[in-house]
Amino acid sequence: MAYRYKVVELAKLPAADTILTAGELAVYQDFKIEKRRKEWLGGRYALKSLAMDFFTFNMKQMEVKNSSSGQPRLLVPGGTHLPVSITHSGIWASAAIALTGEAIGIDIEVVEKRSKAWAEECFHKDEISSKAAVFLTELWVKKEAVLKFLGVGLSINMQNIRFVNGNLELHGKALDLWAKIGSPKIQIDVEDLDGGYKLAVASQAPLL
Repeated sequence: MAYRYKVVELAKLPAADTILTAGELAVYQDFKIEKRRKEWLGGRYALKSLAMDFFTFNMKQMEVKNSSSGQPRLLVPGGTHLPVSITHSGIWASAAIALTGEAIGIDIEVVEKRSKAWAEECFHKDEISSKAAVFLTELWVKKEAVLKFLGVGLSINMQNIRFVNGNLELHGKALDLWAKIGSPKIQIDVEDLDGGYKLAVASQAPLL
């Protein structure tokens, strides 16, 4: 059991028509803001280029669609049930694939000072052993990765996901969602990216 992930630089993406299917290209062209286009394209490029390590299809034979809950799904000829996750922030986009069918969640954020109100809303008092921007950003990306692992976005109270002394605790709705998917082990991996970014992956299995 393992997962893989890939990080790509948004400034170095191939042309959209070399990556996207006709359906994806139509969605891409509907974005009015160039920044949003590039972020959307970057996530799909990261996922498809990662998937090419495991499948014999080219990028235009694979399609990424969102489920009704907003989670990305990777469609390839013959079908696949491998869970995937996509994220982007600033200069980076990234994608992760769980190779043996487990849940997966990935997130990237830039390290920067944020408001006191943001910290009070997102973090439980037991989590905040430091108010440094790098500490709080790492805490944030780990929470976001767990949200994606659980199959939800920012629809639950972030304080229901806590990292106390580095250990994950789930409370309230987060605990209920975890129980519904079989109460799996959740492993958190964190990486520092160039440019002052933090990346976190929530998975059931180690990095391959």
